[in-house]
Amino acid sequence: MNNKGGPRHPEYDLANSAANPLVERWRGARALSQWILGMPFMNRRIVRNAKTPKHARDMIRIHCQKALQVVRLHVEVTGEPPKIGQGCVVTYNESSFVDVLAYGSVMWDHIDRAAAAELYGKLPFAKEACAKAKIELVPRGDRDGTERLMNRMVGAVLAGERLGWGAEGRLTGKDGVARFKIGASLIAIRGGVPLIPVVYYGGHQSMPLGSLRARPGKISVRFGTPISTTGIPEQDARDFAGAAQEIMSHMYEDLRAEWGAL
Repeated sequence: MNNKGGPRHPEYDLANSAANPLVERWRGARALSQWILGMPFMNRRIVRNAKTPKHARDMIRIHCQKALQVVRLHVEVTGEPPKIGQGCVVTYNESSFVDVLAYGSVMWDHIDRAAAAELYGKLPFAKEACAKAKIELVPRGDRDGTERLMNRMVGAVLAGERLGWGAEGRLTGKDGVARFKIGASLIAIRGGVPLIPVVYYGGHQSMPLGSLRARPGKISVRFGTPISTTGIPEQDARDFAGAAQEIMSHMYEDLRAEWGAL
């Protein structure tokens, strides 16, 4: 499978982007401000106009693709995404702001429900918009609230939904896969459904966390082989998360090698 999200600019790539760093910083700053400042307006449109989760997600997709267009990045998806009705937990790494844009541009065709940091809910109209798009806000510092949310997500995957849940729980800023939290693993184990590893590569190379400079090129998104949870007890969730992290680290390095061979 090979899908692309956002516009492609073949005249640019990561190898020759050093030509004009000032322009690239301007593009990065513009994309970041456009995305953040535009969120309340997008949320309001979702609340007022979205009739279905798909309609709401299409608005999010367009919003993210516009920001990718500013920084001249395109997204390439490879591997085999889970099929509709295949209950599973889709877990992924995120290093950079543009990884968030890539997720918002291409993932909605492959998940039925998503999780996001509670911080997003502080934006105007965000809680109502997230509810329409079937995006769950994960509470911080509220263990009971997180447990209730995870139990609902177990019910969702048992009903055949594909749940998107970040592996690391944050933007890491790392050129690689950081230590996993156990949320995605716990949901998958409790639901007896597979964990689907998805690796993002290129976000850190294009626009490292904390930098405004956005080098044009592409972000690779690769779906890996489902990881079975059959026979794994809940008390082994930490070890299971570690094993999934190792698998995704190898996937990340495979993508690095493929990029280096181009």
